[in-house]
Amino acid sequence: MDLRIVKTRKTIRGVFLALREKNALEKMRVNKLCEMALINKTTFYKHYQDIYALSGEIENETIQGILDDFASVNTLFSDTDGFIRGLYAAFKSREQLIMTLFSGRMNVLVDKVEQQLVRHYPALGTSPEKEILLSFLIKGASSVLMEARFEEETMLTTLTKVARQIIGCIETAGN
Repeated sequence: MDLRIVKTRKTIRGVFLALREKNALEKMRVNKLCEMALINKTTFYKHYQDIYALSGEIENETIQGILDDFASVNTLFSDTDGFIRGLYAAFKSREQLIMTLFSGRMNVLVDKVEQQLVRHYPALGTSPEKEILLSFLIKGASSVLMEARFEEETMLTTLTKVARQIIGCIETAGN
């Protein structure tokens, strides 16, 4: 890729994240981003359809990066504790970026993670029962983790116990 394109995209993304820290996605404007990035709107639109496309691209790359760095992604059924703790650590390592990108839209984060995990475990999508149980596990765990009302170890230990029970139901649904 041309170095100018790389630099322009990097600038646009950096300014986007700086603006996103202070503004809801719905209130962000291409004009303001272009002004701060020292580019014109035509340049922005050569790279992105709109603010939502830019945000979506960064969100998807962030989630993919989390899953790529998450060594235990294949252990949901064999090592539930390692899976839960590994996923938690992968999210914690990008906590600031996640809070910036998904502020006020955590449901979008959870939905995108769920979609990625269903793609990663395609057998789960073969039955409505399995998919419902996985969705329940992800959304329930996400809610507990985002609230952060409990001590970290208590939270992770409890989530692991509940996840094992749900996984037992998933495995039963497969028989």
